[in-house]
Amino acid sequence: MEKISITRVTPEQFGYKDRGIMKWLGMMLSDHSEALKKEEMNDQLIEVKAKEEMTEEDIAKVLNQAFATNSPVLIQANVMRNGNYYKDLECKVSGYGEGQIHLFLKDGRGTNCSIEEIRNVEFMNTLDWYDKRK
Repeated sequence: MEKISITRVTPEQFGYKDRGIMKWLGMMLSDHSEALKKEEMNDQLIEVKAKEEMTEEDIAKVLNQAFATNSPVLIQANVMRNGNYYKDLECKVSGYGEGQIHLFLKDGRGTNCSIEEIRNVEFMNTLDWYDKRK
């Protein structure tokens, strides 16, 4: 049987250096930037109506009850952007300390705020929190 010799030549042998993921970085950044712009435009199109402004005492009562029962709440921040309020924050109260209310957001992140930053708070339907409503 005759032996056949196969010579394997790679691009690296000709001096080509593969930059790996670096060559795709520019394309990913532009796509990412475009997606962020679209998201920002969508957020600006949503008009959030002002809810009734609650007193700090009423806000504290609702937050205390939500903490005690581990119930989800909807919080409207007392902050406006482009003439509209931000979307309601879906969260659970995880604690309180040093003048800050610690919140556990529906998407798994944690954050905190002061009671002065809250315009309105109301209980959220538990089925909506766990996405069980269809």
